[in-house]
Amino acid sequence: MRKAIILLLATGLLAGCGVKEKIRGDNNRVAFDGIYFKSHLTADKADNMAFAVTVAGASQNIAAAREAGRYEATKYCVNNFGNSEVDWTAGPDAPLGALVISDDTLNLAGRCRG
Repeated sequence: MRKAIILLLATGLLAGCGVKEKIRGDNNRVAFDGIYFKSHLTADKADNMAFAVTVAGASQNIAAAREAGRYEATKYCVNNFGNSEVDWTAGPDAPLGALVISDDTLNLAGRCRG
């Protein structure tokens, strides 16, 4: 019985080591449909509720790039204003022909609801 308990404890400790290794990795990166996009949000200096988001490499998967941009906006609004509501002026749900894409970068813009 004692050997079984020691074996269970050792197994638990080893499993915990694997988790710690994952935790030490880059926790800020989120994959969308298996793709890591380089995205950047810039707040308007005059109205910090308004922002622009760029998502590089959009041609890899436009649907996933849209979600990467939406994620950045949601994260910004929640962290700074306490909710995830966004009024988009150039949003991720726009029809494909209405999306602003230049140099393989998706450009979105909106304003957090306060």
